[in-house]
Amino acid sequence: MVNYAVGELKKPASLLRRAAFAAALSVGAIAATPTLLLSTIASAHEFDLDHPDDVEDNSGPGNGDDFDFDDFDDGDHDNSGPGNGDDFEDHDDDRSGHGSGGDDDHSGHGGGDRNNDFDIGFIAEEIIYSVEYDNRGSEFVPGEIVFVGRAQDLALALNAGFTEISVHNLASGGVMARLGLPRGVGIDAAVAQLAQVAPDAITTPNNIYRSAQTMRTSALRQPMRRAVRSRGMLGVIDTGVDVSSLPSDTLLSQHAFAGPAPIAREHGSAVASIAVSRGVRVHVADVFGHSADGQLAASADRIAAAIDWMIAHRVAVLNISIEGPNNGALAEMVRRAAERGHIIVAAAGNGGPAARPSFPAAFEGVTAVTAIDESGRPYIRANRGPYIDFAAPGVDVSVEGGAARVSGTSFAAPVIAAEAAAHLHAPSPTESARVLTNLRARAEDLGEPGHDNIFGWGALRD
Repeated sequence: MVNYAVGELKKPASLLRRAAFAAALSVGAIAATPTLLLSTIASAHEFDLDHPDDVEDNSGPGNGDDFDFDDFDDGDHDNSGPGNGDDFEDHDDDRSGHGSGGDDDHSGHGGGDRNNDFDIGFIAEEIIYSVEYDNRGSEFVPGEIVFVGRAQDLALALNAGFTEISVHNLASGGVMARLGLPRGVGIDAAVAQLAQVAPDAITTPNNIYRSAQTMRTSALRQPMRRAVRSRGMLGVIDTGVDVSSLPSDTLLSQHAFAGPAPIAREHGSAVASIAVSRGVRVHVADVFGHSADGQLAASADRIAAAIDWMIAHRVAVLNISIEGPNNGALAEMVRRAAERGHIIVAAAGNGGPAARPSFPAAFEGVTAVTAIDESGRPYIRANRGPYIDFAAPGVDVSVEGGAARVSGTSFAAPVIAAEAAAHLHAPSPTESARVLTNLRARAEDLGEPGHDNIFGWGALRD
């Protein structure tokens, strides 16, 4: 089970506990005395990151369809009609060794958690992070380290005085842990110490990532729920998605990685809406909670766990419309996905032309997408740099059948991701390289001849 760290608290569901939480925030209790806050929400149950399926939201009437992700390798499995839902058969999910195990039968209302840990009438809604800044302005969760390595490497770290906050068995190999620091040791010193103690492991701060956006609501009207002919499937790592904003049967599943159940929000709903409008169906990983200032926030370990989950279930193409700092643990999960033949598409970032590179877009092996308007001009807030690969429409874009208009590189990325997903139906290093080469060949060169720092290889649009 996931235990919440120093600087990381669960948001209570009841109004009474919300009030207690707000009062605690007003006196700075998150950073100073997180255990005090936890005592006010003691009846909020935890969720198991090793088994996010336990609390999946299958989003739609009459959930009940059993399916195996491997059935989707041809990209045309049909879940249409009433009664669709998703009980996953995780045939290649090895839960042995360090960490939790258990069966994956989650039938019944509310996810059917095998340990009956959830009180459906009252559960914690999401994580709330306390956030600090390093000397480069990058955000991180204070008091903890993300550790990726072998079980024996983790044992070395624990013997050196680090404490286990949570451990997650990675389907792609090894373990990922959140470790508490020895008393009196800062983040930088802790990373350096672990590099000596367990040199084969990857150790990083638990950085915070954001989904920058500009969103304007248009005249309210019912979203269009038109049928979509599926050309493939796409994994969306973002916020939760509102199923009512999408045509029926296009949201295949959504899973929570930062709380016991996905929470529908505008950002993820808009990203999914754009992808679906381009002919793909989506699996959604909700990795977002909040920072203490009320803004959406996702931690490196939750994003990394979602990538690992997509690897385990052979979702060939991933869209990550999230931006933040360089992080070694996240880079490692991207490397593992790319090595297995997944295509990872990410938003280039909305920091402006002079901003530092944004991650995960700037990682090796990631396809970075910037935004342009209808005339092909670059979005004024878009990052620039040699890591940019493609441009796509992302300025004043209509989503959810015209219910809203959005701008940002977040909303350009799913245009490219959907196009890749239409042509890559199973992870394959050879096929993924071919798909990306074909996208380059089709791109409209908008800037200097060849690749440039503003448009990459060029634009893909209707």
